[in-house]
Amino acid sequence: MSASEKRDYYEILGVPRTASAAEISKAYKQLARKYHPDLNPDASEEKFKEIGAAYEVLKDQEKRDIYDKYGEEGLQGGGPQEGFDIFDILSGRGPRQKPRGPQKNETVKHGLPVSLDELYNGATRKIRVTRTRICQGCKGVGGSKKEAVQTCPKCQGHGIVTEIQQVAPGFVTQSRRPCNKCGGEGQVIDPKYVCKECSGKKVVSEKKTLEVHIDRGMKNGQKIEFIGEADEKPGVLAGDIHFIIQEKPHNVFQRDGQHLIYQKKISLSEALTGLEFTIEHLDKRTLLVKNKIGEVIKPGQVKMIENEGMPTHRNPFEKGHLYIKFEIEFPKKIPEEIAHKLVTMLPPKPAVENIKPTDENNVIESVTLEEPKYDDERSSGRHQNEAYHSDEDEEGHGGGIQCGTQ
Repeated sequence: MSASEKRDYYEILGVPRTASAAEISKAYKQLARKYHPDLNPDASEEKFKEIGAAYEVLKDQEKRDIYDKYGEEGLQGGGPQEGFDIFDILSGRGPRQKPRGPQKNETVKHGLPVSLDELYNGATRKIRVTRTRICQGCKGVGGSKKEAVQTCPKCQGHGIVTEIQQVAPGFVTQSRRPCNKCGGEGQVIDPKYVCKECSGKKVVSEKKTLEVHIDRGMKNGQKIEFIGEADEKPGVLAGDIHFIIQEKPHNVFQRDGQHLIYQKKISLSEALTGLEFTIEHLDKRTLLVKNKIGEVIKPGQVKMIENEGMPTHRNPFEKGHLYIKFEIEFPKKIPEEIAHKLVTMLPPKPAVENIKPTDENNVIESVTLEEPKYDDERSSGRHQNEAYHSDEDEEGHGGGIQCGTQ
């Protein structure tokens, strides 16, 4: 993002840089109502996200201070800045890149199983998370006073020590590892002044309940972000929490993007003479479904009910379609008298061509279809096979045919 494209969070919310927390909150609420997609379908989704991003920073005094000093780059960890470490030079790696401004802690991701009903209607979940926060007793210092924190005498504040070991006459190896005296922190705390609240760890564990809003029309794999709600530690911005939507299978509907698919089994009578049935939708509405008079439903045919699919995310009044796939259940048998009536009622059957024998060897036989008898056929073939082998065994009894001695 170029300098000309950088956003000014104060301008986005329409407040001066000297605005109080109350003024920032008031401005955000007014703009959020104006640009929320659920309240104003014509509103820009990007504008709504931009307002939210600005408020997330300016409502938090610590983030606001960083933004005022370093700008947006400081909040994101910033770009590279040249620097060097004596250990890097000794190891031959040369200067390394150091970030400008504070870095950000890792993002924590959680899977969030969600039913299709919740994705259709929207829902709110309250989820309790455990995270670390900077100790307020010592303000992240680790000791009761700043003077208690001293540079580690073993690693000279680098957090890493270099060990040289002789493996053979004239040969040595060099290795680097975290300093075991300071735990890689580069600092040690005078035991007399260790903070009692955090035991010198500089952070404390905290539990918080987050309200996770599942918007209508959200999709599998979509993420819900909570900026700055993950772990934090001194000198590093708190990480984010992402909840990833995991759509659960539904026992009635299948989802295909913005559309829904419904499987329906009907009788042959319904397929030929018309059908009428109900569907309980995901919002508990009952749909009375009918087809047009005289219309015949074919096996595997798909019909559509317009605008009864999934709502569109951020525009819930726009919906996909509901597709119904029909399976026809044929009767196993029809009484003869009904069959004769159907012949007169249904379109005429194609006539069999008048086939005449061409010679005395060309015989025409009339046959009737019957149910298969797979088990009997297999059994009959097995018995015949066994009888055949039995005959062979009797002839070959005693080791087979033998030549007589002459």
